[in-house]
Amino acid sequence: MRAEARLGAMLLLDDPDRNLRIAESTAAKVLRRAADSIPGARAASCRLSPLQEGDTWHTVSMTLAAALDDPLPQLAEEVRRAVLGAADHMLGLAVAAVDLTINAVLEPPAPPADDNP
Repeated sequence: MRAEARLGAMLLLDDPDRNLRIAESTAAKVLRRAADSIPGARAASCRLSPLQEGDTWHTVSMTLAAALDDPLPQLAEEVRRAVLGAADHMLGLAVAAVDLTINAVLEPPAPPADDNP
């Protein structure tokens, strides 16, 4: 049996004159990486959907695990900014909204072990 790559839906980029598209799986990977760049956030899933059929504007729905070091509204806003920036500057994808769901807590890193006897 051969391995088959499934790209998912093809999303229109924000250039309606050229009919450019990107695979949802590829865009989601870039946007998860953008979310992961924020300290205290780890993306678990990411889905993109056009606002209307054939529209170049999209909604991003992302599930995250979050650390509780900072207030969650502040963390969510930082993640939204990172995702919106990556969508625009890295992909050329028009995003109208970033819906976040936090469904897990990231454990704080363990303190380094004391090597002194």
